[in-house]
Amino acid sequence: MDLRRLEAFCKVYELKSFSKAGKELFLSQPTISAHISTLEEELGVQLFDRLGRSIMATQAGEVLYRNAKDIYELIGKAESEINILRDKVVGDLEIGGSTIPSHYLLPEILYNYCKKYPDVSVHLSVGDTSEIIEKVRCGELILGVVGATIEAPNLEFFPIMRDELVIVAPPVLVSNYAAIDDIQHLAELPWVMREGGSGTRKALEAGLAELGTSVHDLNVTVWVESTQAVVQCVRAGLGVSVTSRLAAQSFIDSGELIHIKDLPLNLERSFYLTHLHGREFFPAVRYFVEHIKRNYFES
Repeated sequence: MDLRRLEAFCKVYELKSFSKAGKELFLSQPTISAHISTLEEELGVQLFDRLGRSIMATQAGEVLYRNAKDIYELIGKAESEINILRDKVVGDLEIGGSTIPSHYLLPEILYNYCKKYPDVSVHLSVGDTSEIIEKVRCGELILGVVGATIEAPNLEFFPIMRDELVIVAPPVLVSNYAAIDDIQHLAELPWVMREGGSGTRKALEAGLAELGTSVHDLNVTVWVESTQAVVQCVRAGLGVSVTSRLAAQSFIDSGELIHIKDLPLNLERSFYLTHLHGREFFPAVRYFVEHIKRNYFES
């Protein structure tokens, strides 16, 4: 059985489209169709039911795909083991980042790493802190860079760098206040708030808890799921919020956002590199971890 035909079959199965599979593999649709037809002739069965514009794998197709995945995993394992023997830094680096690290920290880290190891292909997944930690915990991602930690005996967390969170407001919203210097003033204002899984939200909750209050005491009028949405909602005048200085500084400098400074609120946090405890790393991952430890870890 030709592995190229098997690869074409797997792509058609996964994408449920001959044309999409062709684009993914840089092959024409007729070539993909020919590969599938040849496989069907070799096996003496039909692998897909053609249902108008859609396709569905037959029972034989399901069996072939299940076993084909095992074949490709074995091939990938063999290639990785051979590369380890040759000690080449090649292959895939699958890393996840919460919103702020993905937009403002990881691009520089990955650029410097890839410049040194150009044969590594990077796959960066973006989510909130809780999502990335869960993907690392269940093995879907090898590494994560996040804005908070959790109590999990099978996970390790290493602080990379400090991040200052700032409370920002649109000028029109705070113009009636001579000063906003206590938590009661903040509670009177409308708030734009991140979702519960956000590291920024967790840091705010910790800071408020030190003052004997909580998010529930704030006048939250808008809930959003990304840092960019927070900044744009505040710029639009919907309320005040807390975000990383990395995301807000340019808008503070331009006067589009006001930095509310005079508050007894501790809003510092760290970004963390996380991975499963005791997980064996292939060279591409091992060298990336060493790159971060050497250049970015908090002292």
